[in-house]
Amino acid sequence: MAKVTALSPDLMTVAAAPTTSTPPNRPVEKAAAPPVAKPAPLQIRIPAAEVKAIKRAALEADQTISEFMLACFHAYMKR
Repeated sequence: MAKVTALSPDLMTVAAAPTTSTPPNRPVEKAAAPPVAKPAPLQIRIPAAEVKAIKRAALEADQTISEFMLACFHAYMKR
């Protein structure tokens, strides 16, 4: 149980809050990294011969099909 203390005007005054931005002995939190966009699925229907050509081109470029198609899209949009 807490010790009983007599009330006095000195106890009734509010002490000034500390001016530090973080409490002592508490590590400063780092800012969160910006959110990364999650890839969304995209389905297209193309002839089988074109699929083989796209897969072959992606393989020769040492990329996944998604990376290759995204690079093609960006190249198309630049022109």
